[in-house]
Amino acid sequence: MRSAWRLGRPWLNRARARGEYLRVYRYLPGPLLTPLATLLLAAFLLVLCASPAQATEDPSAQTSSDESKGYSPLSTSTFSDLTGEEPYAQAAQALAEKGLSFRKWDGSFDPEGPVTRAQMAFYLCRALGLAEAAGQPFFDVRPTDWFAGAVGALFQKGLLTGVNPLLFAPERKVSKEEAATVVVQCLAFAKRDTDQVSTLIKDTAQTPEPWLAGICDRPLIAQAHAPQVAAAYRLGLLPELPGGWYFPQADLTRAEFALMLYRGFFAPLSPQDDPPPVLLASATYEALAVGAKGPLVKFLEARLTALRYPCGPVDGVYDHRTRDAVLAFQKVERLPRTGKMGEQTWARLLTAKTPQPRKTGVGTRCEVDLSRQVLFMITDNRVTKIIHISSGRHGTRTGHFTIQEKYKGWVQAITVTGWMYYPSYVVSKTAIHGYKSVPPYPASHGCVRVPVWTAVELFYELPTGTVVDIYY
Repeated sequence: MRSAWRLGRPWLNRARARGEYLRVYRYLPGPLLTPLATLLLAAFLLVLCASPAQATEDPSAQTSSDESKGYSPLSTSTFSDLTGEEPYAQAAQALAEKGLSFRKWDGSFDPEGPVTRAQMAFYLCRALGLAEAAGQPFFDVRPTDWFAGAVGALFQKGLLTGVNPLLFAPERKVSKEEAATVVVQCLAFAKRDTDQVSTLIKDTAQTPEPWLAGICDRPLIAQAHAPQVAAAYRLGLLPELPGGWYFPQADLTRAEFALMLYRGFFAPLSPQDDPPPVLLASATYEALAVGAKGPLVKFLEARLTALRYPCGPVDGVYDHRTRDAVLAFQKVERLPRTGKMGEQTWARLLTAKTPQPRKTGVGTRCEVDLSRQVLFMITDNRVTKIIHISSGRHGTRTGHFTIQEKYKGWVQAITVTGWMYYPSYVVSKTAIHGYKSVPPYPASHGCVRVPVWTAVELFYELPTGTVVDIYY
């Protein structure tokens, strides 16, 4: 009895501290107390030692073991953001009926959302009807990961590889050309006993040029992906190409992936017999400026957003927010600061990567690069946001600071004439604040100006005490 009491005492003390005055031991006979206390302790330790993969799932995207694998068991027929009139609605519903629901935790389909390599592997494994398998060489795929079995199954069949021999990069977003390559490879595997489809894929891959002639930006398709993109075009797997533009390096959307899966694995294939009419090839995209609209602008906005340059909604409208994001990108890449998309900026954008912070530190912090006139928001040493700024025309104080006083709304400056929007002070007379005029060069009285439309969100990302490093 005494040993059982000692065993259960710490747990009872913690429960008592929370206001839960448990007295279970008073109502149980002595012979049962020791086994019960042992059982309770074992259960408590089991909860503490639960799989860390499940404990760290993103609650905004996955709320159950099924949803963590990319589908929701709640419904296979309805999506809160689909009316049924969308060009991809039929594909979404048909896939849901086959157990490949794209329904997210909130009931939405999220057609414009990206697709990660982990999600691509999971859906393709299901579309092929493969049994999940262990055994793959990637250090970043743990056996307990929800996608590990799918990656193992596809890898063992030679249908999917890593970004290098040791890394799979499960969270990396899939580009359109990469998706075309993997889907065509999986389709060839699925139709390996069908001579017509297998022969068509093989013949098209050997001479892809005629089938790529209907794609204006075919020179931008990577050579390694061109044969499979041509096969996907001929088989009718690719989504509609507005104006003949494919945007091969753009992130694949969930709607586009659903269409490819449905057309390739669940709908009758309708391959083209004759190559498409030849469109004028372009190794770059047309110049864009404020006022432009259309799919090319939407591609630009999606690319800027992926690189951490906020530009407002990805809506295909080149407005002042898109211009500010282009300016920030041009500053970081040390290009002419025009706020317009020309040949030089397009060429750099297609191969650019998110920049790395200059300094290291823990948590969320901020860096202001006065030489390039940009502000970096950083979390865990990864850049999460890049904003174009205008600093002091006669200089801005440099050093290692923390956010001090903060004020909401429009605030009148004390030392100079003018108004600041949602200022966050790093030191006396120097604040990060919104301002109506943010030219691409130093123009302020010493503060760090940011565009007004970015100021409120930035204000709340810079609470008091946030580290700010300002340097040239």
